[in-house]
Amino acid sequence: SAFTITVTDVATGSATLSWTPPTQNDDGSALTNLAGYEVRYGSDQGNLDQSIQLTNPSLNTFVVDSLTSGTWFFAVRSVNSAGVSSQLSGVASKTIS
Repeated sequence: SAFTITVTDVATGSATLSWTPPTQNDDGSALTNLAGYEVRYGSDQGNLDQSIQLTNPSLNTFVVDSLTSGTWFFAVRSVNSAGVSSQLSGVASKTIS
């Protein structure tokens, strides 16, 4: 099932993302082969053109740094051991001044 992320202020130029790891596949079956996550982000909510692959399935937070001034948008999705990705989470944002 879908999961949400939260963006927390840490310092100028960075954003801390946190999420609750999923326990089910999109079809409702138990998720037994979680391999990691893909963090997608960008300065345009409709075009999250940057990504970071996280290969540790036990993670539930990640800091994105080196962000320039402006509003940044973030989403995350889970990836299983076969490389199949879930749908993206809802989009969260943070403004860097």
